[in-house]
Amino acid sequence: MRESTITFEPTPLCDFTPLVRNALSNPGCTRIVFRPGRYDFHPELAVEKYLFISNNDEGLKRIAIPIFGREGFEIEATGARFVFHGGILPVAAVGCSALVLRGFSLDWEVPFHGEAEVLDADAAGVLLKIREGFSYQVRSGHLAFGGGSFILRNVLAFDARRRETAFQTRDNYGIESRYVARDAGERVVRLDARLSDPLPIPGDILALVDERRDYPGVFLDGCSDVLLDDVTIRHAGGMGVIGQCCSGLSLQRVTVAPDAQSGRMISTTADATHFVHCQGHVRLLDCVFENQMDDATNIHGIYAQVAGYSAADGLLVRLRHHQQFGVPFALPGHRLELARQATLASFHESVALGVEVLNKEFLRIRLAEPPSCEPVPGDVVANMSWNPEVEIRGCRSRGNRARGFLISSAGRVVIEDNDFHTPGAAILVASDARDWFESGPVRDLLIRRNRFETCNYGVWGKAAIQIAPRIERPDPSQPPYHGNIRIEDNTFTVFDPRIVFARSVRNLHITGNHIMTTDVYPPQNAQAPSWDVSTCQCVNTEHHPPAPDSKVRTACAAVF
Repeated sequence: MRESTITFEPTPLCDFTPLVRNALSNPGCTRIVFRPGRYDFHPELAVEKYLFISNNDEGLKRIAIPIFGREGFEIEATGARFVFHGGILPVAAVGCSALVLRGFSLDWEVPFHGEAEVLDADAAGVLLKIREGFSYQVRSGHLAFGGGSFILRNVLAFDARRRETAFQTRDNYGIESRYVARDAGERVVRLDARLSDPLPIPGDILALVDERRDYPGVFLDGCSDVLLDDVTIRHAGGMGVIGQCCSGLSLQRVTVAPDAQSGRMISTTADATHFVHCQGHVRLLDCVFENQMDDATNIHGIYAQVAGYSAADGLLVRLRHHQQFGVPFALPGHRLELARQATLASFHESVALGVEVLNKEFLRIRLAEPPSCEPVPGDVVANMSWNPEVEIRGCRSRGNRARGFLISSAGRVVIEDNDFHTPGAAILVASDARDWFESGPVRDLLIRRNRFETCNYGVWGKAAIQIAPRIERPDPSQPPYHGNIRIEDNTFTVFDPRIVFARSVRNLHITGNHIMTTDVYPPQNAQAPSWDVSTCQCVNTEHHPPAPDSKVRTACAAVF
């Protein structure tokens, strides 16, 4: 079949959704080119498909650019600005290989959240002025955004001058059941509700958000050899980029950040990027992640919970978190690991002979080798075949809610030459089988030559680097959960001493790191140790100095 390129020119007042749909219906089309300019996409004539999107919300989605089952396909859109309207998912690629997405930016004309300047605040509530560009409604005492489909479920304060979460600010999840909104006219709204301490101050910007994650920016499902190059995501009603069950993903020069000309504080309403059950490699190179409402990236697997077992029928397993329902868990031939929920201690490994999907929540799995110790309900199982090698270099993470890079992969991981300014842990190595059910013991992690600039000025971490699997009942007779972690030649600029917090690690090496001090924020834990390490084995630390004086303006005080 002859290859063909379809080219679009920007056209004012044109809905490009049906035009792109028609182009993608041509099986001979291998490349779509968008010339520089603005392109508008509306949902009315979009393709519809029910999608299960990990860590976002499942549903029947209308898709502006649906790329299904393509091999060797490219979108070249250098200088193109994609603007979306209403409930529409910009890009969904399912079952593709050798896919290139290049050059475009994506944004919404009206975002899925609200932002407001604080005029006054006290113990009884806050007086707000909704910023221009945000659509809102006050209905029966409640605020709604994004055309009325998103309601207020969380409030978070941002420092308008620093363009980051306000110092030590806290979430207000659950506020929908305890506030009353009163419209005072001229975009001024009074929220009668006690907010979390510390209270916002006049001039702060409040992010007013829902918890729903219906419309991520780019969704990749079951794809291989994918490149996102020079793509900018200004906003999304969910995550910026979410990839699941993919092999070989590369993001280079991808930016997730609000458009400075828009005046917005918030970019995406959830993580900038997120990768689940991937293999091969995940590469983030020279990317920028700013002002999203959750982490810069999270790379992990899934713990499914054992619901039953018999020698004849095998394992009956259940996906526990509702935002994991419907996401493929395993295929025949995949290597699975069984563990106890309370200790995360592994007690059996085997290959899956057969996988029967009963529904979006339950699966039955036959194992090649039956376990010598019988699984019991509540135990968990992880897919060890879906553990990518990870490379993150030259990236910048700042200004967002929560943390930087969350890493839970048994593949080789290199985090090198990045810049962090995060209100929580810049790097979190965790895993849990209680809440999010995100699996992944780390086996080879190198953290080298990064710059950590006054991290942990918020409430989402215990140190700049936090290694802390959520183990309900630690078992000292079991080996540590994580292993082989090296923290080398990094620079930490700190306002209080907390630098490394580590639990349950075997072979932890912390060497050659530099500490500088600043008083840009007041210290919160001045007596805390710089490196808080326990329940670890084979720890090597070299030349650790006393904790630096957090009140000194600048001093290259120590090397460790």
